[in-house]
Amino acid sequence: MKGPALVALLALACASQSDLNVLYNRGIKAARRDHWEVAMKDLSQFTSWTCWKASPDRRCREAYLALGRGHERAGAPASAWASYDRALALPPHERDAVVQESLARAQQQVVDKLQQGERGPVVIRYRDEMPDEYTLRSVVISIDFQPVVTRDKNAAELHSPDFAQVFASSLPAGQHVLLVETQHACKTGQDVPCTRSATHRAFAFDSVARTPTTLELRGYADLAESGVPAVPTATMTTR
Repeated sequence: MKGPALVALLALACASQSDLNVLYNRGIKAARRDHWEVAMKDLSQFTSWTCWKASPDRRCREAYLALGRGHERAGAPASAWASYDRALALPPHERDAVVQESLARAQQQVVDKLQQGERGPVVIRYRDEMPDEYTLRSVVISIDFQPVVTRDKNAAELHSPDFAQVFASSLPAGQHVLLVETQHACKTGQDVPCTRSATHRAFAFDSVARTPTTLELRGYADLAESGVPAVPTATMTTR
């Protein structure tokens, strides 16, 4: 176990259920009162502690929806879109149509804010760190809702101890949405639990005029109970 999974596990070990309850309740109450500084701080901490798991806390959807509203109010539609997208993947799903409307609104705001002025260079590097029982079948990376990287036949080459550069271009200065979607299959002859899996993870990042930005994407195994297949997920680091 390593990387974000280990960090999250250590953080969660330090966070009691009481801590999580305080963060969530205080954050949601602050959001309802439009006290967004408190709301964003508490709910961001709550989601980082307990919403990364294979079985997220049942309150994660509401926390991400509140974060999405807070990002919209702060004029950060890319961050709002990523929060709404995450909320849409979580139960309960009775009000998905409302979340879809929020997602569409944030997407339009992202597109509207894209400027044709100054641009900044952006490089994307990818590394697949899934356990050996998995094989990477495909990777699709989109920026601002348009695919910029598609790997299928040679996707398995990205399973390596080193990052591979998969994209380099310039983007308008400002905030953007990055979406990474992967497909993993199971290798034959492996004596460990495994199941075909798909990931869909959205992130927000900033492109700065005339300043290089490097985005490092890692596909790795989320924690699972003993005897349960590892769950593929992804994380992004900006350098």
